[in-house]
Amino acid sequence: MTSLPLDAPAISHPLPKLVLAAAVAFLGDRLFYDHPLGISLVLFLALIGIAALVTGWTRIRRRDLTAALVLLIVGLAPLVETVGFLSVMLGIVGLALSVAVLTGGLNRRTGAIVAAASGILLTGPFDLPPDVYRVARRAMSTRRAPRVATLIGWGVPIALCVVFAGLFSAANPLIEGWISGIPWSALIPGFDLPRILSWLMLLAIVWAFVAPRAGGRAKLAGKADPHAAESTVAIAPSALLRPSMVLRCLVLFNLLFAVQSATDVAYLWAGFALPPGVTHAAYAHRGAYPLVATALLAAAFVLAALRSGEAGERSHLIRVLVCVWIVQNVLLVASAMRRLDLYVEAYGLSILRLAALIWMALIAVGLALILARIALQRSNVWLVQANLLALATTLYACAFVNFAGTVTDYNAERWSRTGQAFDLLYAMNLGAEAIPAVDRVLTGYDGVLIEDARRWRRRWARDLRERMGDWRAWTFRDQRLLDYLGAHPDAPSRAR
Repeated sequence: MTSLPLDAPAISHPLPKLVLAAAVAFLGDRLFYDHPLGISLVLFLALIGIAALVTGWTRIRRRDLTAALVLLIVGLAPLVETVGFLSVMLGIVGLALSVAVLTGGLNRRTGAIVAAASGILLTGPFDLPPDVYRVARRAMSTRRAPRVATLIGWGVPIALCVVFAGLFSAANPLIEGWISGIPWSALIPGFDLPRILSWLMLLAIVWAFVAPRAGGRAKLAGKADPHAAESTVAIAPSALLRPSMVLRCLVLFNLLFAVQSATDVAYLWAGFALPPGVTHAAYAHRGAYPLVATALLAAAFVLAALRSGEAGERSHLIRVLVCVWIVQNVLLVASAMRRLDLYVEAYGLSILRLAALIWMALIAVGLALILARIALQRSNVWLVQANLLALATTLYACAFVNFAGTVTDYNAERWSRTGQAFDLLYAMNLGAEAIPAVDRVLTGYDGVLIEDARRWRRRWARDLRERMGDWRAWTFRDQRLLDYLGAHPDAPSRAR
């Protein structure tokens, strides 16, 4: 029995979609900002689903609507029970699948529906800037076109600078102090930068579901809707990446990054005296990850601005400014690594901190490869392949690294060299590979966990010997540890 089409309200013009998405984002702001997550998240995702239905394509079949509702309800059910990482992921995935069914129907393979949902989640929020540009172009009259175009041409660079300034504020207490010292309430009544940024993020998320791309996601889904051109706003990224706009962005970005680079050179590397109220610990132990996020956003912008064959790539001035900006980003990543190094020196090494250092080094290599791509005049495809090769090489090398042993060895050496605390409980959680380093610590350790550490050592040593008794379980790393245990069968006693 075939299901009959269900007449559904449809909004094909982009401006009403933008107004509806803004309304949902505003309600999300009221639900979330300065409030704990709970049933509010269920309500917000349900509102997005309703908005997607209202703006859905002209005709929706009953079975598609039924399937979409079932997927949404099943996805939201765990969130009604509790809010956690898994329940949040299930709710978002359920909403994406629901919207994919609404916009494309069930007359496709399961893989196509999943691909369409993945497109909504992975690329949908990034559709907001070009779509807003398209809405502005449609809304403005011919007489006001130059004025509005100028406003947009400066609005995008300034908006991106605000994002970078927010990241720098999170990473640098000096910049945070300068920004917080500006009398925003006098300049802009009711100005609240964190809230504005959170509202824009909510708007981008809602837009992904309210106005899914027909050209990009429908191709992923397998079949394009015949009304796609009418129901979806779409615009080539080049409209937002004209040479004049890219040039403005690069000038502003270089000036903004120069402020961050100057403070890092002065206070992090040269060791100048910090202003009163700011300690070197507060400056160095903060902000490594926001700086890495800044470098990643910068790299994404460069890749978009210097696409092969575009006017931006052919401009000598733009290429020079890009090179200067990338050098500043390399310094930014080096500063992030220095901050993390100082943090490790103060609080010890962990596997996550070691992984973060490796990740930062990979980002620095990626930025250097962008410089190589510009100098050698290679394509973005070459750049992606080079980065994949660097990633594969790093992962292969990491397969030979004893991370647990490296971390505990570093912390034991730091403990013996500086007398700073050794986190024995963390070391014991790393397993048998931490035994040699823990043995060195036990010779001078005087704490409440010493007997627990001895029992831990005996248990892991026994388990290792039993496992290695079966030749099938042999590994070279375990054999080296077994040889060590053969030479040191018992836990060392504290030196008197």
